[in-house]
Amino acid sequence: MFMHIFALFTSTLWLGKLLTVLCRRTANKPCMTLYNKHELSQEVQSDNDHSYFIPEGASRSPCPALNTLANHGYLPRHGTKIHPMQLIRALHHGYNLSYPFAAFLTLGGFVAMGQFSDMSLGDLCRHNHVEHNASLAHDDAQEWQEYAPSGCNRTMFEKLCTFSSDGKYLSVSDWARARVSREREDPWSIDPIHSEIARGEVALVAGIFGGPKQMVPVEIVRQWWKDETFPKGWKPEHKQTLWKTIRTAWSIKSGMNEI
Repeated sequence: MFMHIFALFTSTLWLGKLLTVLCRRTANKPCMTLYNKHELSQEVQSDNDHSYFIPEGASRSPCPALNTLANHGYLPRHGTKIHPMQLIRALHHGYNLSYPFAAFLTLGGFVAMGQFSDMSLGDLCRHNHVEHNASLAHDDAQEWQEYAPSGCNRTMFEKLCTFSSDGKYLSVSDWARARVSREREDPWSIDPIHSEIARGEVALVAGIFGGPKQMVPVEIVRQWWKDETFPKGWKPEHKQTLWKTIRTAWSIKSGMNEI
Protein backbone atom coordinates (compact mmCIF):
# COMPACT_ATOMS: atom_id res chain seq x y z
CA MET A 1 0.00 0.00 0.00
CA PHE A 2 1.54 1.05 1.09
CA MET A 3 3.86 0.87 -0.65
CA HIS A 4 1.44 1.37 -3.64
CA ILE A 5 0.31 4.69 -2.33
CA PHE A 6 3.47 6.51 -2.92
CA ALA A 7 2.45 8.62 -5.88
CA LEU A 8 0.47 10.70 -3.46
CA PHE A 9 3.64 12.22 -2.09
CA THR A 10 4.52 13.84 -5.41
CA SER A 11 2.74 16.99 -4.29
CA THR A 12 2.18 18.11 -0.73
CA LEU A 13 -0.99 19.83 -1.92
CA TRP A 14 -2.59 16.38 -1.86
CA LEU A 15 -2.49 16.35 1.92
CA GLY A 16 -4.88 19.26 2.30
CA LYS A 17 -7.30 17.64 -0.12
CA LEU A 18 -7.14 14.29 1.64
CA LEU A 19 -7.70 15.80 5.07
CA THR A 20 -10.69 17.76 3.74
CA VAL A 21 -12.30 14.61 2.39
CA LEU A 22 -11.63 12.70 5.60
CA CYS A 23 -13.11 15.49 7.70
CA ARG A 24 -16.30 15.37 5.66
CA ARG A 25 -16.50 11.58 5.81
CA THR A 26 -15.79 11.44 9.54
CA ALA A 27 -17.89 14.42 10.62
CA ASN A 28 -19.01 12.64 13.78
CA LYS A 29 -15.53 12.98 15.31
CA PRO A 30 -12.82 15.62 15.23
CA CYS A 31 -10.49 15.34 12.27
CA MET A 32 -7.44 15.80 14.47
CA THR A 33 -8.10 12.47 16.15
CA LEU A 34 -6.62 10.95 12.99
CA TYR A 35 -3.23 12.35 13.98
CA ASN A 36 -3.11 12.85 17.73
CA LYS A 37 0.25 12.97 19.51
CA HIS A 38 -1.10 11.21 22.59
CA GLU A 39 -2.50 8.35 20.52
CA LEU A 40 0.67 8.14 18.47
CA SER A 41 2.69 7.72 21.65
CA GLN A 42 0.79 4.56 22.56
CA GLU A 43 2.19 1.14 21.76
CA VAL A 44 1.65 0.07 18.16
CA GLN A 45 2.03 -3.66 18.59
CA SER A 46 -0.83 -5.99 17.79
CA ASP A 47 1.22 -8.29 19.98
CA ASN A 48 4.52 -7.88 21.79
CA ASP A 49 6.24 -10.63 19.84
CA HIS A 50 7.86 -9.33 16.65
CA SER A 51 9.05 -12.69 15.43
CA TYR A 52 8.02 -13.80 11.94
CA PHE A 53 4.70 -15.64 11.84
CA ILE A 54 1.82 -15.78 9.34
CA PRO A 55 -1.48 -17.23 10.62
CA GLU A 56 -3.40 -19.59 8.38
CA GLY A 57 -5.83 -17.71 6.14
CA ALA A 58 -4.19 -14.32 6.74
CA SER A 59 -5.07 -11.45 4.41
CA ARG A 60 -2.12 -10.04 2.49
CA SER A 61 -1.55 -7.28 -0.08
CA PRO A 62 0.74 -6.83 -3.10
CA CYS A 63 2.87 -4.55 -0.90
CA PRO A 64 5.85 -6.21 0.81
CA ALA A 65 6.20 -3.29 3.22
CA LEU A 66 2.77 -3.81 4.74
CA ASN A 67 2.90 -7.59 4.57
CA THR A 68 6.18 -7.51 6.49
CA LEU A 69 4.66 -5.32 9.19
CA ALA A 70 1.84 -7.84 9.59
CA ASN A 71 4.18 -10.84 9.50
CA HIS A 72 6.10 -9.33 12.43
CA GLY A 73 3.11 -8.20 14.47
CA TYR A 74 3.35 -4.44 13.95
CA LEU A 75 -0.01 -4.72 12.19
CA PRO A 76 -2.64 -7.36 13.03
CA ARG A 77 -1.13 -10.63 11.87
CA HIS A 78 -4.37 -11.69 10.17
CA GLY A 79 -4.19 -8.50 8.10
CA THR A 80 -7.76 -7.41 8.80
CA LYS A 81 -9.54 -4.53 10.57
CA ILE A 82 -6.59 -2.17 10.25
CA HIS A 83 -7.42 1.35 11.47
CA PRO A 84 -5.58 4.42 10.08
CA MET A 85 -3.94 5.22 13.41
CA GLN A 86 -2.69 1.64 13.66
CA LEU A 87 -1.06 1.90 10.26
CA ILE A 88 0.55 5.26 11.00
CA ARG A 89 2.16 3.89 14.15
CA ALA A 90 3.26 0.68 12.43
CA LEU A 91 4.99 2.58 9.63
CA HIS A 92 6.78 4.73 12.16
CA HIS A 93 7.88 1.92 14.47
CA GLY A 94 8.67 -0.61 11.73
CA TYR A 95 10.45 1.62 9.18
CA ASN A 96 11.05 4.86 11.11
CA LEU A 97 8.97 6.94 8.73
CA SER A 98 8.37 10.36 10.21
CA TYR A 99 4.91 10.67 11.72
CA PRO A 100 3.80 13.32 9.19
CA PHE A 101 4.97 11.13 6.30
CA ALA A 102 3.35 8.02 7.76
CA ALA A 103 0.09 9.93 8.27
CA PHE A 104 0.29 11.32 4.74
CA LEU A 105 0.68 7.90 3.16
CA THR A 106 -1.96 6.31 5.36
CA LEU A 107 -4.63 8.93 4.75
CA GLY A 108 -3.81 8.89 1.05
CA GLY A 109 -4.22 5.13 0.91
CA PHE A 110 -7.55 5.11 2.71
CA VAL A 111 -8.91 7.88 0.49
CA ALA A 112 -7.69 6.16 -2.68
CA MET A 113 -9.45 2.97 -1.58
CA GLY A 114 -12.62 4.84 -0.60
CA GLN A 115 -12.48 3.29 2.87
CA PHE A 116 -12.54 5.54 5.90
CA SER A 117 -12.76 3.39 9.02
CA ASP A 118 -10.63 0.30 8.49
CA MET A 119 -9.36 -2.00 5.77
CA SER A 120 -7.84 -5.41 5.22
CA LEU A 121 -4.53 -5.88 3.45
CA GLY A 122 -6.35 -7.89 0.82
CA ASP A 123 -8.43 -4.81 -0.05
CA LEU A 124 -5.28 -3.31 -1.53
CA CYS A 125 -5.37 -5.92 -4.30
CA ARG A 126 -8.26 -4.03 -5.92
CA HIS A 127 -6.89 -3.23 -9.33
CA ASN A 128 -5.95 0.34 -10.27
CA HIS A 129 -6.83 1.90 -6.95
CA VAL A 130 -3.38 1.93 -5.39
CA GLU A 131 -2.31 -1.42 -6.90
CA HIS A 132 -1.14 -1.18 -10.51
CA ASN A 133 0.21 -3.12 -13.46
CA ALA A 134 3.90 -3.06 -14.43
CA SER A 135 5.03 -4.02 -10.94
CA LEU A 136 8.64 -5.14 -10.68
CA ALA A 137 7.77 -8.42 -8.98
CA HIS A 138 4.02 -9.05 -9.30
CA ASP A 139 1.91 -10.31 -12.17
CA ASP A 140 -0.40 -7.86 -13.92
CA ALA A 141 -4.12 -8.10 -13.31
CA GLN A 142 -6.13 -9.40 -16.25
CA GLU A 143 -8.84 -7.18 -17.73
CA TRP A 144 -11.56 -9.26 -16.12
CA GLN A 145 -10.00 -9.31 -12.66
CA GLU A 146 -11.19 -6.92 -9.96
CA TYR A 147 -8.39 -8.05 -7.65
CA ALA A 148 -4.77 -8.42 -8.73
CA PRO A 149 -2.50 -11.27 -7.59
CA SER A 150 -0.90 -10.52 -4.22
CA GLY A 151 2.00 -12.97 -4.27
CA CYS A 152 5.53 -12.18 -5.39
CA ASN A 153 6.40 -13.64 -8.81
CA ARG A 154 9.79 -15.11 -8.00
CA THR A 155 10.90 -15.27 -11.62
CA MET A 156 10.19 -11.56 -12.03
CA PHE A 157 11.93 -10.83 -8.75
CA GLU A 158 15.10 -12.63 -9.83
CA LYS A 159 15.05 -10.60 -13.04
CA LEU A 160 14.85 -7.45 -10.92
CA CYS A 161 18.00 -8.49 -9.08
CA THR A 162 19.90 -8.76 -12.38
CA PHE A 163 19.66 -4.98 -12.79
CA SER A 164 22.27 -4.61 -10.06
CA SER A 165 25.31 -3.14 -11.79
CA ASP A 166 27.78 -4.93 -9.52
CA GLY A 167 25.68 -7.91 -8.44
CA LYS A 168 25.73 -6.73 -4.82
CA TYR A 169 23.76 -3.50 -4.62
CA LEU A 170 20.82 -1.84 -6.36
CA SER A 171 21.50 1.86 -6.93
CA VAL A 172 19.09 4.62 -7.92
CA SER A 173 20.21 4.22 -11.55
CA ASP A 174 19.64 0.45 -11.31
CA TRP A 175 16.07 1.02 -10.09
CA ALA A 176 15.54 3.44 -12.98
CA ARG A 177 16.69 0.85 -15.53
CA ALA A 178 14.45 -1.79 -13.96
CA ARG A 179 11.42 0.52 -14.16
CA VAL A 180 12.09 1.42 -17.79
CA SER A 181 12.46 -2.23 -18.75
CA ARG A 182 9.23 -3.23 -17.03
CA GLU A 183 7.17 -0.38 -18.45
CA ARG A 184 8.44 -0.99 -21.98
CA GLU A 185 7.06 -4.52 -21.90
CA ASP A 186 3.58 -3.03 -22.31
CA PRO A 187 3.59 0.78 -22.52
CA TRP A 188 -0.20 0.94 -22.25
CA SER A 189 -0.49 -1.13 -19.09
CA ILE A 190 0.25 1.70 -16.66
CA ASP A 191 -1.04 5.28 -16.58
CA PRO A 192 0.96 8.36 -15.51
CA ILE A 193 -0.46 8.42 -11.98
CA HIS A 194 0.43 4.80 -11.33
CA SER A 195 3.84 5.37 -12.90
CA GLU A 196 4.40 7.92 -10.14
CA ILE A 197 3.26 5.34 -7.60
CA ALA A 198 5.74 2.83 -9.00
CA ARG A 199 8.62 5.30 -8.76
CA GLY A 200 7.55 6.14 -5.23
CA GLU A 201 7.71 2.50 -4.25
CA VAL A 202 11.32 2.06 -5.26
CA ALA A 203 12.25 5.49 -3.87
CA LEU A 204 11.09 4.30 -0.46
CA VAL A 205 13.03 1.06 -0.75
CA ALA A 206 16.17 3.01 -1.66
CA GLY A 207 15.60 5.49 1.15
CA ILE A 208 14.80 3.01 3.91
CA PHE A 209 17.33 0.28 3.11
CA GLY A 210 20.00 2.05 1.04
CA GLY A 211 21.89 4.12 3.58
CA PRO A 212 23.33 7.58 2.81
CA LYS A 213 24.29 6.59 -0.75
CA GLN A 214 20.97 4.80 -1.34
CA MET A 215 22.73 1.59 -2.35
CA VAL A 216 20.45 -1.26 -1.34
CA PRO A 217 22.12 -4.65 -0.81
CA VAL A 218 20.54 -7.24 -3.09
CA GLU A 219 20.38 -9.70 -0.20
CA ILE A 220 18.33 -7.24 1.85
CA VAL A 221 15.95 -6.74 -1.06
CA ARG A 222 15.69 -10.51 -1.41
CA GLN A 223 14.77 -11.11 2.23
CA TRP A 224 12.37 -8.20 2.49
CA TRP A 225 10.63 -8.17 -0.90
CA LYS A 226 10.53 -11.86 -1.74
CA ASP A 227 10.26 -13.36 1.75
CA GLU A 228 8.36 -10.41 3.32
CA THR A 229 10.43 -10.36 6.47
CA PHE A 230 12.75 -7.80 8.03
CA PRO A 231 16.34 -8.58 7.00
CA LYS A 232 18.32 -10.30 9.72
CA GLY A 233 19.97 -7.76 11.98
CA TRP A 234 18.48 -4.79 10.13
CA LYS A 235 17.23 -1.70 11.96
CA PRO A 236 16.28 1.71 10.53
CA GLU A 237 19.35 3.95 10.54
CA HIS A 238 17.57 7.25 9.97
CA LYS A 239 14.16 8.87 9.86
CA GLN A 240 12.60 8.63 6.41
CA THR A 241 10.72 11.81 5.51
CA LEU A 242 8.42 12.91 2.72
CA TRP A 243 11.00 15.29 1.28
CA LYS A 244 13.78 12.69 1.20
CA THR A 245 11.49 10.29 -0.63
CA ILE A 246 10.38 12.91 -3.15
CA ARG A 247 13.98 13.78 -4.00
CA THR A 248 14.82 10.12 -4.59
CA ALA A 249 11.74 9.68 -6.78
CA TRP A 250 12.86 12.68 -8.83
CA SER A 251 16.30 11.12 -9.25
CA ILE A 252 14.73 7.87 -10.45
CA LYS A 253 12.52 9.73 -12.92
CA SER A 254 15.52 11.68 -14.20
CA GLY A 255 17.43 8.44 -14.66
CA MET A 256 14.53 6.90 -16.55
CA ASN A 257 14.32 9.89 -18.88
CA GLU A 258 17.99 9.46 -19.79
CA ILE A 259 17.57 5.84 -20.89
